[in-house]
Amino acid sequence: MPRVVLLDLRTKAKRAILAGDVNGFRITGCWFKTDERLLCTYVGVDFDAGQPFSVSRLFSVNTDGSGGKVLVQNRRGVVAQFQDRILDPLDADPDHVLMQIDDDGDIFPTVYKVNVRTGAMRVVLRQRGPITSWLADRDGIVRFGFGYRERKGQYIARDSEQSEWRTLSKFDLFDRMDWQVLGFGSTPNALLVSASHNGRDAIWEMDLSDQNERQLLYAHPEVDVDSVLTAPRSERIVGFAFETDRPGVHWIDPISAGIDQAIKAVLPDTQNRVLGGSRDSSRLLVFAFSDVDPGSYHLLDLDARTLDRVGRRNSQLPTDGLATMQSVAIPGPDGVRIPGYLTIPRGLEPRGLPAIVLPHGGPYSRDSWGYDRLVQLLANSGYAVLQPNFRGSTGYGQTWLDAGYQGWGTVMHDDISSSARWLIEQGIADASRLCIVGWSYGGYAALIGAIKEPRLYRCAVSIAGVSDMMDLQADNSRFYGGRVATVASTGTEDLKINSPRRRAAEIMVPVLLVHGTADQQVVDDHSRVMARALSREGKTHELVIIKDGSHSLEREEWAVQLYASLRNFLARHLGPPAE
Repeated sequence: MPRVVLLDLRTKAKRAILAGDVNGFRITGCWFKTDERLLCTYVGVDFDAGQPFSVSRLFSVNTDGSGGKVLVQNRRGVVAQFQDRILDPLDADPDHVLMQIDDDGDIFPTVYKVNVRTGAMRVVLRQRGPITSWLADRDGIVRFGFGYRERKGQYIARDSEQSEWRTLSKFDLFDRMDWQVLGFGSTPNALLVSASHNGRDAIWEMDLSDQNERQLLYAHPEVDVDSVLTAPRSERIVGFAFETDRPGVHWIDPISAGIDQAIKAVLPDTQNRVLGGSRDSSRLLVFAFSDVDPGSYHLLDLDARTLDRVGRRNSQLPTDGLATMQSVAIPGPDGVRIPGYLTIPRGLEPRGLPAIVLPHGGPYSRDSWGYDRLVQLLANSGYAVLQPNFRGSTGYGQTWLDAGYQGWGTVMHDDISSSARWLIEQGIADASRLCIVGWSYGGYAALIGAIKEPRLYRCAVSIAGVSDMMDLQADNSRFYGGRVATVASTGTEDLKINSPRRRAAEIMVPVLLVHGTADQQVVDDHSRVMARALSREGKTHELVIIKDGSHSLEREEWAVQLYASLRNFLARHLGPPAE
């Protein structure tokens, strides 16, 4: 049973104060509002007409475990779906936070000032359709809003709490927007925005009154810039995060850069990130991770100049048997080079191995360097693992992203297939022992790959995968804007020919389907109907339904069921692991 535990940094004593799992709600994080008061987010699943959707609650509690309270209560007969959307922690006010809450069920939130002890709420800004998200400036004044109806989005802003709102921009939600807001900048009237520079996302500071007045803060010559880094408990910008084949930071603050170098001197083999710090910034919490290390937490005392480990993820996992992840560049269609990662089982030569092609989900996402429990499970079972960042993956610039747009079963599939063939051509994979395994979009890619490449793979595994693109569009109609967003992602052409369940007769290899019953992103019916289609055609397949399982199957009991089914399936259809 997970719990929230407080660690006394002086005495090293630990004290459990909260259950991490309550009535189907699981804790996702806590932070200190004051030295005596914690705010914790719990996330759960509810069902409407049999369809799952996410809900959240904000729980406030004293550090000794007393005075616990769910802050947002039923109002006007409506229970707000999301109750943890904090706009501003109001650090100077020990009793309140600024929150946006949709408490009348129409999706458009009102902004409240909420007492963290009593839950008392005072309206700060009433809802304003079609605004679905608000942003407060550094003084806690709500001055920016974003929202949409169907495909039409808009930005609005105001100059002060007393000023009138004005429209900054109207745009098609799924066209390339000129800029996207990240937060407020270094001056009261400046916004930090992500906008293109030489075809890649860069960070700019934009004057709120004059959108044409932008100052480029940082652009990377090869990849998109992901985010702005600020000093702990401060909004002072200290650097910019990006990712090539490894996570990286461009520091603009010499003190932060010096701290990073000092940490690296002690922890040279890991990526190190400052997660937070004490109110006087004399002590910092550092998270260190690598491809063979799930991660550990360290306390950096700047005054004492010490770095002490205070905790570790997966503390019972022996790391000496984990396999390293190496970067690769794969020749693809039309002369492209597909970036990706290759993991070879520890102690084995990369020759003639049973292998797994593992396309990522999203699909507009990317694989990253670091510890991946599924990759390590496969590598420790004796399989080489290839993770291609096919066209349509994020992080590599607009041209790379756009090339895969609406290319679920075409461009993305072609890149994945090219990656699989490269693995064989390099002699790394045994051509007779190659399987495609994927999760979410990756599960779809595994199914459509088995159909379009009948001689390439010996088996296919779809975990929480899409089996019918038209059904996916219909499923997502239950979310505000969901159908429109899904149509924009999948397109409207060739949906039948690119839907695996409609082509089940063409699958010539064994298939494993795994799905959780509480999957919100891809409902479990996708695997059920795929299994029925395979049964009608007399195809070899297995269906594993995990009760109450989410899309990511993150709980230990769900993961154990998945991994056992996966290992058994691969052992049967790829033969015994390499030795």
